Amino acid sequence: MTPFSASHCPDLAPHRGRRTRTLITGSVVLLVAALTQGCAGGRVMSETEFREHLRLTQEAGEDAVRRLRMDPSSIVDQREMANASCKDDLGVDAEGVTRDQPSVSWAPQFASRTAYEAAVDTLREEWSAQGLTVKDVPAPGKGEPGAGLPGVRTTDDHGIELSLRPDWYSGEPTLVADGGCVRHRGYLVEWE
Repeated sequence: MTPFSASHCPDLAPHRGRRTRTLITGSVVLLVAALTQGCAGGRVMSETEFREHLRLTQEAGEDAVRRLRMDPSSIVDQREMANASCKDDLGVDAEGVTRDQPSVSWAPQFASRTAYEAAVDTLREEWSAQGLTVKDVPAPGKGEPGAGLPGVRTTDDHGIELSLRPDWYSGEPTLVADGGCVRHRGYLVEWE
């Protein structure tokens, strides 16, 4: 038997280079496809469904405020519809379809840090009792607004994110009900 000669071995290096380029190209194509899929934005709610979503967002936040034994109407801070990350999506919507991110915030006042931390614990317990997944929000660091005040958040059965945490700018305790970025028909003139 004749020993296998290295001079007769085909050079595999060009094939490895092509295979590597093919794998890289395929990976890039899959990445671009995944990123552009997110631009579609999900289903489009009817105007009626969107108004119901607004109602559910408001009610979820009001329920959380009531669990703190406070009157939601006395501490409501603001209602917002716009969110730059929702509006600036690369997706293109059909005519008559718009994107909004409804959120309502309340500014509860606490007598002390201990009272605030008790409120965080109350919401953690109440939301857990409802079977919701509750996550701790780390306290802002030293020198930041709200430094040292931890928070808590969850997402309810309707996809509304609820949180009690220090406000990003003022550091004051803020309870927020965030309805998320949604696509809907029509243009809301007023949120009652």
